[in-house]
Amino acid sequence: MDKIRVIQDCISKLDVLSQLSIDEFISDFKNFDSAKYNLQIAIEAMIDIGNHIISRKGLGTPKTYSDTFEILHKYKVIPKEDAVSYKLMAKFRNRIVHFYDDDDVDDGEVYNILQNNLDDFNSYIEHVNKLLV
Repeated sequence: MDKIRVIQDCISKLDVLSQLSIDEFISDFKNFDSAKYNLQIAIEAMIDIGNHIISRKGLGTPKTYSDTFEILHKYKVIPKEDAVSYKLMAKFRNRIVHFYDDDDVDDGEVYNILQNNLDDFNSYIEHVNKLLV
């Protein structure tokens, strides 16, 4: 699946950025911009894959990106705790894309994601791959 490769490519780039110290990360705006972009693209690929699964299996129609992960959980494609994480990822993506004024994304938050949450993408790929086997 091409979207899985998109996620893996983004994760590879994000992993490089995760190796930087916080000072190195925030010292160059390109690190922050690159991280935000790759997080956005990877999350959008997750949503696209989820919506494809939902459509192919006739599981309903998500009204929001978060709904995509709720439906996948409801039909046992992903476990509850992962659905919670993925819904937060969808909300994070919306914050990046829509520039919500009261909810700025800062370098510290993005750096924290790089340090603590990249495995969420791999977990999603594992769940999806179980359907492909």
